[in-house]
Amino acid sequence: MSILIYLILGLLTSLLFPPYFFLPLGFIIFPYLCFILDSNKENSSDKDIFKKFSIFGFGFFISYLFWIKNPFFVFEETKNFFLVFLLLIILLSIIFGLIFTIIFKLGKKIPIIFLIPFMFTSSEYIISIFFYGFPWFTFSLLLSSNEYLLFSLKSFGTLFSSYLIIQILCIPFIFLTKESSKKELRYLSLFIALPILSLLTTNFNIEKNNFKIKTINIEIFQLNFKNNDQSLTPEKKLQRIIKHIDESTADLLIFGENNFPYLLDDLELKIIKESLKENQTLIIGATRFEDNNYYNSLININSLNVTYFDKKILVPFGEFLPLRDSLTFLETIVGQNDYSRGKIERKINLSNNISFIPVICYEIVFYWKLLNKLNNKSNFIVNITNDFWFGDYLGPYQHFYLTKIRAAEFNKPIIRVSNNGISAVIDNNGAVLIKTQFNKTENFKHKLLFNENNNFVNFHLIFKIYLFIIFTFSIFYYLRKNA
Repeated sequence: MSILIYLILGLLTSLLFPPYFFLPLGFIIFPYLCFILDSNKENSSDKDIFKKFSIFGFGFFISYLFWIKNPFFVFEETKNFFLVFLLLIILLSIIFGLIFTIIFKLGKKIPIIFLIPFMFTSSEYIISIFFYGFPWFTFSLLLSSNEYLLFSLKSFGTLFSSYLIIQILCIPFIFLTKESSKKELRYLSLFIALPILSLLTTNFNIEKNNFKIKTINIEIFQLNFKNNDQSLTPEKKLQRIIKHIDESTADLLIFGENNFPYLLDDLELKIIKESLKENQTLIIGATRFEDNNYYNSLININSLNVTYFDKKILVPFGEFLPLRDSLTFLETIVGQNDYSRGKIERKINLSNNISFIPVICYEIVFYWKLLNKLNNKSNFIVNITNDFWFGDYLGPYQHFYLTKIRAAEFNKPIIRVSNNGISAVIDNNGAVLIKTQFNKTENFKHKLLFNENNNFVNFHLIFKIYLFIIFTFSIFYYLRKNA
């Protein structure tokens, strides 16, 4: 019976995330988790904890990541392999169970109200770096539907925001604890709250002094090309692109990932250059071929020259096949050629001392890999993607909301252009200024205002360390107290 309870709790937890956002459920799920774990702390074996939270993880991931089966249904020859997605779900569930078992064993003596958030946050972090990394699972996504709450991501970043959210959801459990424990809980809460409040106040005052000082007129084109549409020839695709260029008066024209219909083995792109007006720049996704290597690229074109950025964070089993020599039977799914990892710096300069950070597809979820000393002062981010692979419901919306939290976290506007949606302009607070409908052919113009906004990514690392110190201090404090 307890196994079924944990499965149901995992399924219900997925409903806190986009596109559902049934957030009040969290104030039931997490206090209940605190209660059942706290009640059985002394009697729970490692095997018992592993089993329960592996089942919890399976319930959560099978619901949250159910869309991963969709790429298998794009082409007829891969449909029979769709159950492969279950292997990822099972692997994530096992990792989830192992992390919870280890942390529960180490922290058995500390209050469960602090242990639960740390267990979930640790699993989020470890899963994001395990093997090739998949940081799609983050509780900071719960803030993404509220543009006021997104402000906390500026100060704390993704990981610490996740910890705070789960900590808040656990608060009702305090009213179920013994009176003797409540005093200690209040002291520990104060220990966490004071630096958080002080930093929020400081950052809010800095943010008020940020004035938008530059503008650029952009036009976004959501072409809605279907990957499996045989009637839409490369010639027809290129004609549509040229037609849009001819009709546009914007300074910056942006198309989606891999919208350019031909393999690029040079960077002349004469037909595009000749279509552009003076001082116009065009951004488009393409597959680039150089030195026998294929690259998923963002191409930046004006009438004089062409620059590019090659995708650095590739999708395993989508853009390359790990251990290809041993897994040749999966070539039906992945294809016979791998994309290569890009080496170009993640920064592209435009005119008038304006620069942007190029991000291709799901690279946007890797928050610790996008900013560096070279591009930290860039004015905005351009994220091109093709969410056609993600299906029609869960995946595209999760991807969109992950982009929103990145805009707030980096304190930079994001221009997001998806082949089939959702395309949008998102300001540096995570607010959506304008967007398209999903699976529609649309284009829109927008006057983007921006400046060299300060961001607080250096503080985000401090909070990760601070979180580790809190947990370590709690372990030693309660071990000593109970010795």
